[in-house]
Amino acid sequence: MLLAQAFSLYRKHFAALVLTGALSLVPANLLAAGAVVFGLGALGNGGVAEARTDTEQVQEKQRDLQEKPPATPEARDARVRQIGREALEGGSAFDVRQYVRNLLPIAYATAIVAGVLLAGLFLAHAATVPLVLDLEAGRPVGPAHAWAVVGSRIGALIGTGLLAAALVALGAVFFVVPGLVLAAGFSLAAPIVVLERVSGRAALERSWSLLRCHWDEALLLWALIVLFSVVASAVSARFPAGPWRPLVAALVRVVLYPLPLAGLVLLYRRSLSTSAGSRRPDSSARGFRGSPTP
Repeated sequence: MLLAQAFSLYRKHFAALVLTGALSLVPANLLAAGAVVFGLGALGNGGVAEARTDTEQVQEKQRDLQEKPPATPEARDARVRQIGREALEGGSAFDVRQYVRNLLPIAYATAIVAGVLLAGLFLAHAATVPLVLDLEAGRPVGPAHAWAVVGSRIGALIGTGLLAAALVALGAVFFVVPGLVLAAGFSLAAPIVVLERVSGRAALERSWSLLRCHWDEALLLWALIVLFSVVASAVSARFPAGPWRPLVAALVRVVLYPLPLAGLVLLYRRSLSTSAGSRRPDSSARGFRGSPTP
């Protein structure tokens, strides 16, 4: 089973995998934490506080009406109707203007967080490719060699990663699931850029083609990434508010993410053995010692 193979590799080469991924995962997680703080700050400065103030004003007027009722029943009824109209007007304003105003910081914070995290994951995945394939071939290598390979393809990787991250982040804004599907579909883009010397849209399309018979495995590995992200957030929430929370969340993700990332490298190698995953005739995999043979 693919996951069992990935876990065996993760257990045997834990330090090398974690250190390799940490170089991009740590800054990506810290930047994402900053985006969350910025989004929450914008939300706190916006319409929610104003809407709460409107509600409190209506409640205060209702208390005043009870404590100091008008002298006549007619005046009391008129005052009740006036407070009712003010409550309805406040609710209407919240439903339209304030709701949209509140949604915007949440939407762009979600998009930024998803994009930053995915960009970090993409680079960590790319560095994991030469590391895993060389280790599987019995050649002991380390993070320096892996990132040297990434450096030789850094332009193509950044371009492809930004394109994939933007598409996935856009999908994540629309109820998360489309973003997860896109992330799974682009699962093999990093090894394709490193090994097959293609990039951008061509690499993303190639990834979808290779996954034709392996969607269940790709979705399982991405479900693990989502689960590990939730675990990291839950663990960090147990610490006092402040700078420790993003650091703890980053540490948990750095430790756990290499497992599914190693699985994605193994999935790429497995996809090449299927009829849908035949090697591109113009590809070159001579970028490092651990290149798989066609």
